[in-house]
Amino acid sequence: MVMMLFFRRKIYPPGYLLGGYRIIRLIGEGRFGMCYLVDLDDKKYVLKEIKPKAIKKSGFKIVFEEEILLGIDNPSIPKIVDTIKNNKIYAYILEYKKGKTIEEMLFGDNHVFTPSEIYKVGVKLIDIMKYLHERNIVHRDIRVPNVIIDEEEVYLIDFGLARLINSKKYIPSVDFSYFGQLLLYLYYSSFKKTNKKSEPWYDELDLSLNELNFLKRLLGLNERYKNIYAVERDFLELGVVPGLLPCTAK
Repeated sequence: MVMMLFFRRKIYPPGYLLGGYRIIRLIGEGRFGMCYLVDLDDKKYVLKEIKPKAIKKSGFKIVFEEEILLGIDNPSIPKIVDTIKNNKIYAYILEYKKGKTIEEMLFGDNHVFTPSEIYKVGVKLIDIMKYLHERNIVHRDIRVPNVIIDEEEVYLIDFGLARLINSKKYIPSVDFSYFGQLLLYLYYSSFKKTNKKSEPWYDELDLSLNELNFLKRLLGLNERYKNIYAVERDFLELGVVPGLLPCTAK
């Protein structure tokens, strides 16, 4: 057997200075970069360092995230406030959004999402998708580690895979599929398995016919949604029909 060694990218320790920003701690590591919580003048930010091998592999594509974030202004999406670029590091500084990711809430806190909470999160994410799609942007990575919740606020982060919409690969329905999968995670947080046999989600979750059809359309099991406005219309209707998700003010 041939042993292969993989060397982890250097992790900056607490107190280390990068471009004047002081490292507080490592937040997480993704496909393209490593994110740190940092501070400057007693204000917290997120420093995202792009991995050198990601730059080498993806070339100009790696700048899409920076370009897209510089071109949008939405309180539910962290802004780029600064960049650090030299022969040693390529990084940018983002607004820090406090709260916890849905991933942390589900798998760290074992949080059970109520129907009301699911509805609130869904409405907020649809609003964010609508903002992006109206600007010809598809996020392509709306997953539980990329959605932060802070009480009533919902934030969408990590635009590393975001692209301008075209008629081929980068299409709105990609976001709808991810949104459907995220909703399933929320539904399953309250699911209690009663038998050992595994069943498809549409058989074992206790969902209404309208909820089933909505999720199946998001995931492409039924006729796919063509635009975010149809997604919004059907989701909002789930909140006003007796017995379905409760209606909650936006």
